Amino acid sequence: MVVGLVILAVVAFGGTTGFFLYKDAKSLQAQAGTLMSEVSFMKDHLKNGEGEQLNATAGTVAEQIASMRDTVDGPAWTIASFIPVYGDDIKLVRGMMEQADILAQDAMLPACAQLEDFKLGNLLTDGAVNIEMLKGLITTIQDMEPVVISSIDAIDALPEPHIGKIKALMDKVAGPMNTAKGALKQVNGVLPLLPQMLGADGPRNYLITAENNSEIRACGGFVGSLGVMNVDNGEISLQDFEGTLHSSNGPKPQIPITDEEMTLFQPYEPTMNFTSGDAYFTPDFPKGASNVSTLWSLEHGGQHIDGVVALDPVLLQYLLQLCGGVTAADGTVVDGSNAANELLSGSYWKYPEGGEAQDAVFASVASGAFNQLLGGLGEVGFTNLFKVIKRGGDEGRLLMWMANEAEENAVVQMGFGGTLNADPTKPQAGVFVNNYSYSKLDWYLNLDAVKGEGVKNADGTVSYPMTVTLTNEMSAADAAALPAYIAAHNGTADAPTQQMLRALLYAPAGGTITDVVTSSGSMKEATHNGLQVFYQDVRLMPGESFQVTYTVTVSAEAAEELDVRVTPTAQHARKGEIGDVLADAE
Repeated sequence: MVVGLVILAVVAFGGTTGFFLYKDAKSLQAQAGTLMSEVSFMKDHLKNGEGEQLNATAGTVAEQIASMRDTVDGPAWTIASFIPVYGDDIKLVRGMMEQADILAQDAMLPACAQLEDFKLGNLLTDGAVNIEMLKGLITTIQDMEPVVISSIDAIDALPEPHIGKIKALMDKVAGPMNTAKGALKQVNGVLPLLPQMLGADGPRNYLITAENNSEIRACGGFVGSLGVMNVDNGEISLQDFEGTLHSSNGPKPQIPITDEEMTLFQPYEPTMNFTSGDAYFTPDFPKGASNVSTLWSLEHGGQHIDGVVALDPVLLQYLLQLCGGVTAADGTVVDGSNAANELLSGSYWKYPEGGEAQDAVFASVASGAFNQLLGGLGEVGFTNLFKVIKRGGDEGRLLMWMANEAEENAVVQMGFGGTLNADPTKPQAGVFVNNYSYSKLDWYLNLDAVKGEGVKNADGTVSYPMTVTLTNEMSAADAAALPAYIAAHNGTADAPTQQMLRALLYAPAGGTITDVVTSSGSMKEATHNGLQVFYQDVRLMPGESFQVTYTVTVSAEAAEELDVRVTPTAQHARKGEIGDVLADAE
């Protein structure tokens, strides 16, 4: 279509030239259709880890592109490129094909050749990562960067098109090209660190913390179980998980609680310095992770921790959809359809007093899921795994902290850092909630945060209306039969079924929160790490809701639309709305 439009503009230039251009256009149109089909096949091969087919199809694609470039390099196209005005459109098409050919020959083909023997089953075998294969993949991606960036810069320098549909096409591809350019630079800032993070330079100890969204914390949930994953030159092993970790001799002076943290997160007594369960009261994940790492080391003979990973049962359910389920100690099958339900609700109803039987279920699921993931991921397509992990990061269900500064920066770049964003050019507001009823009632919690359309102000700032709603969705039937283990254990609760929550609203760096209106009570104002915060204690009986509306105004320095980070809940799992993650990853 695009080539045809160019031809129509130059037919008047000469009958013979126009005739050959027309013939070329018909040929190019047919080749373009074949090319798009082959590219679609390549995407499927990459997603399914079919390296040999990927490499073969890449060869076909490269041949098609080379043929199309030869066509537009022909004499008729050369002559047409000199006509006034519309000759620029001819030059643009020729330049695009030249760069497509360079990308195919110098980036796509070498990368696909490297990937021919690459699939997760080869990279991850018998609980170990093949470090040498990983290094080869990293080198390939690093080699691609200068080729891709050079071609994108060359395309940016091509003449401006005059034909409307060609201009629309260029506008359409400009965004993805710039995104790819930035993403490649970002990826190459992270990938070289992966071998050392996987123990290539010496053993690593990573503390895995399992969050319980039924007892909500700002970062996700109460840390009810945790254990160390050892990685040594790619060899991965998992130590036994333990229950909630408490200090053996009272609060730890090595874990200081600031005045800001006392105001915002400790309304009754300081707990963040002696129990792992409350480490994630703060939405500043690096601080919470560092605290739980310190507590673990103090309680385990000084064992060094290189990093902390937090994940929740909803993410586990996503992953088990990829690689199959496990059987818990009591015979319950936990898989990609029910993991969140079983771990956040079902087990509490089966074992209403808690105790060893319940602990055995959690421990067996943790170890079984770990082994299943290591054993099953080898058969999972790389694209599906990547998209599921990315979804976990986007939803705040997978968070990481590294003791090494460079590795921590890499984790933040990847979107797993859980930091309080201090960059006013990339504004991020926060909506967080903590449970103070000492219960597992938050399986029934709905937390809905809705951002409205931004309005540009005269001073260059942008204001966004926000509406946040908290709802206790417990049914009357569940309320009547509620096991004691799930119920509120805070002595000030008005009833066993009452959720006692604290809602926290964070302004973005350089921005403000104004016009705060609540459905009941009133909010207080504070600061945390230089950010404006509004907070309020909220009590909800079954069926009750609390709502707050307010305005978030971002700095005039903001270069992006406001992002809103929200505490991840289990509400979609409770409602059966998780669906097929593999289908969602298409």
